Amino acid sequence: MKTLHKILFFLGILLYASSCNSPESQSLSKTKAEKYLDESVDVSIDIGQREKYIDSAYSELKSGGQNDSISRYLYRRTIAAYYNIDLYDKSLSVGKDLLELATDANDTLDMAETTYRIGDVYYAKANNDTAFSYYDQAENLYETLDEKGSLGETILYKAYIYYNIGEYVLCEVQAVKALELLSGDERTTHVYNCLNLIATALEGQNNTREALNYYNEALKYLDNFKKIGYSDADIELYKASCYNNMGGVYVEEQNYEQAIRLYADAIKFDNLKNRAPSLYAKLLNNLAYAKFKAKDDSNLPELFFESLVIRDSLNNTSGIVASNIHLGEYFASKKDTVRALDFLNSAYKNAKVIKSHFDILNSLKLLAELDKEKSTYYSNRYITVSDSLQENARANREKYARIEYETSKLQDEKEALVKENSFIIGVSAVVLLFIAAIFIIYYLNSRNKELLLIQEQQKANEEVYELMNEQQGKIDLARQDEKNRIAMELHDGILNNIYAVRLNLEFINKKSDEDSILKRKEFIKELQSVETEIRSVSHDLSRNAMLQQQNSFENILEYMITNQKNSFDTLFESEIASNIDWDALSSILKVNVYRIIQETLQNVNKYSKASLARVDISREEEIITIIVTDDGVGFDPETAKGGIGLKNLRKRTTVLNGTIEIDSELGKGSTIKVSFPV
Repeated sequence: MKTLHKILFFLGILLYASSCNSPESQSLSKTKAEKYLDESVDVSIDIGQREKYIDSAYSELKSGGQNDSISRYLYRRTIAAYYNIDLYDKSLSVGKDLLELATDANDTLDMAETTYRIGDVYYAKANNDTAFSYYDQAENLYETLDEKGSLGETILYKAYIYYNIGEYVLCEVQAVKALELLSGDERTTHVYNCLNLIATALEGQNNTREALNYYNEALKYLDNFKKIGYSDADIELYKASCYNNMGGVYVEEQNYEQAIRLYADAIKFDNLKNRAPSLYAKLLNNLAYAKFKAKDDSNLPELFFESLVIRDSLNNTSGIVASNIHLGEYFASKKDTVRALDFLNSAYKNAKVIKSHFDILNSLKLLAELDKEKSTYYSNRYITVSDSLQENARANREKYARIEYETSKLQDEKEALVKENSFIIGVSAVVLLFIAAIFIIYYLNSRNKELLLIQEQQKANEEVYELMNEQQGKIDLARQDEKNRIAMELHDGILNNIYAVRLNLEFINKKSDEDSILKRKEFIKELQSVETEIRSVSHDLSRNAMLQQQNSFENILEYMITNQKNSFDTLFESEIASNIDWDALSSILKVNVYRIIQETLQNVNKYSKASLARVDISREEEIITIIVTDDGVGFDPETAKGGIGLKNLRKRTTVLNGTIEIDSELGKGSTIKVSFPV
């Protein structure tokens, strides 16, 4: 069974390799690792040299440090290469490295394939427990991938393990499950193996009729092997093996004639002795035993001995044990007790070495019947071993059930962890979206505030521009009035005087008497008076030009303050510090300063009845202070604080981040002080 499993593993690797040999991979230049692996499959060189080639390939892969699909494919080839020359420990080492790489790459298919191959290696090492665990893990991975063919193959090898430990019912269940999956995936070789395994499991349950039915199904299925490239000679090997198994069933049914025909037909296959000596020796031994049971002594015991010689040459211990048991039974029937005990003792000894419980029990049973002196000892040993096997069988059932449960539990925990991680990722995404939304809202609000500030700045600029236009209009109007006044003075006064003096001088110049001389002196005085008047007009013109040139914010304030008019004939004075750089201040600030002073002076004009009002604007370090005082009737700040005027003053002061102080009493005038930073 294990030999067949190994052959199938090798064939599986080759098939996998050919499927990976896509046009894309063919276009790649061969790496050193590939070349070493190609060299290692040459069966004409010795095992040691093949091992060196595989070691070199593995070393190249390790030193390359790559974790792509091509590198992992070469790792799989390396596993198979070590396996095929029976270097199982090295094969396991590569397998575990590959499993780690596949896990890091999150490649579930590679993880499943590698886990399955590691199980194969442990199975070859007769470590059924660990092999079963890896097969179970691979089964769960293939189920998630919906890989029916690979899943069926994995379940088939779990069934092999159940067969090896004598759990024939569980073996049958698993093999039938595998058959359903493999039939749909057209895995011809594995379907044939399933049919054979189900038959042997049924045979183990003494259900010989159903066992024969499945063996016949397997024989019919061999016709499909030609479709996948098997030669007639290869198919004959499978037929010979199947005939051998069917012959065993007929022996159990005591249909010895049918068993003999099957064994004889199998032995006749062309060159079987050289092509499959182990199978040939098995057929010879079973043929001899069937003839013995049928009481046909022809060619006996020669057939037994021929089989034993071949098995000795192959060092096939399990086969040697089977031959010795049959020879012991044969010589016991011939009353040759000495030779019978010799063969049976040898069989018992070797059966214990290879731990073949079936052969141990069989040899103990025959020894108890034949060796009268030690019959009790052998009988007790038989009972002990039988009980032990039953206990082991129970323990194995529990152990493998536990392995399946723990593997399933691990898978459930992994799925739960994936779900938990998905939940955490989902919650994190929601939180991030929430934070992003808050940030966007904050950004939009900030942007909105910035736009509002820009709008306010624009509005303030427009107000300043309007104030300057208003001021310029007043200046232009005053200049025009001044021009008209000067023109009238020039026309009505100076020009008329000059004209009159000119006419009088022309008339007097014709006379030279003393009276004329006195009159000329008077006319000269009049000319001096005209000169004075002209100088006065010139001064007015200079003042008008200066007014036109000095159109700054400071002048706007000063003009606005000093040109206030009211019914009380209040005198308005101003004092603006020269250390204030009004051009450096924002338009919003200047507009609010203007409106604060304007609002304060309007209150003076409306209510104060003051004879003098004064505005002082000063700067100390980074603080500008505006103080407006008057000597009017005053007011009660508590009573007046709800007025619109004072509210506006406070609002504009707040915009300037400043403070306002109001000091006033009835009959004692008032003082309003506003301070703000710049």
